[in-house]
Amino acid sequence: MKTSPNKIQVRARARGFTLAETAISLVLLALATGTVVTILQQQITQHKMAETDAILASARDALLSYETTYGYLPCPATAATNGQEAVTIAAGLRTCNVESGFLPAVTLGMPNLDPWGLLEGAWHDGSGSTNGTHLRAIRYSLASISGTAYAQALTRPGLGVLYSPTIRASVLTSLNANNGLFVCYSSNGILPTGSRCGPTASNTEAGNIAAIIWSLGYDAPYLSQYSSDEKQNEAQTVARVVVSHVYTPESAAGGPFDDQVVWIPFTSLSDRLVYGGFDQ
Repeated sequence: MKTSPNKIQVRARARGFTLAETAISLVLLALATGTVVTILQQQITQHKMAETDAILASARDALLSYETTYGYLPCPATAATNGQEAVTIAAGLRTCNVESGFLPAVTLGMPNLDPWGLLEGAWHDGSGSTNGTHLRAIRYSLASISGTAYAQALTRPGLGVLYSPTIRASVLTSLNANNGLFVCYSSNGILPTGSRCGPTASNTEAGNIAAIIWSLGYDAPYLSQYSSDEKQNEAQTVARVVVSHVYTPESAAGGPFDDQVVWIPFTSLSDRLVYGGFDQ
């Protein structure tokens, strides 16, 4: 029995319509999948950043607890000291070998460290510690105030030397003279001297502080992708300045920024000195 031409045309049209529907469905599925992946990536980023915030908070608490116990903050670590503070002690006087380095996590007795004794943020995937760079490791800067006041008030020279209100006042005076650390909203206009966030007061988030702790974020190992703000935080091209602002993606006008920053004002340290009985 022969099939009529009309039936053949109907079947052809039916097959063509089905193919069109399939194509549309695939496009919609691809769009939906892309949306789901994007949302999932955003949720992962938010979760990792929240986890890193908690790690930074625990690092700050560890530093304050250490200061309460010993009467001073530990010096930053270097790649060569494997999580121990890099310090020189001569005639009972403690001098930090570097002003900016890594958090001395071993000195602080912190858990969950990498094979080099360093504490990492939530993005610990093994990609940030190549060639001694340790780009995933938590960074730490301690204000390097020259002279006896710094040696006694931020890194106490010996167990027998106690703080005095005079020494604390001397350090505070030095900090107020722009000898402390600065957290700026942007690296644009930052200066190597004076008020380091630059002449625009609105660029200063925190000025003349004692210590800063920060993470270089997810993109830490990918130096070529850094924004100018991230480059400042990694290289400390302008000393004593760390940039902190809200997260921005790669598509942002100023480039990506996923660094996370916390800091310790000297007033917090001074309170701890009183609590620890170091003001006698």
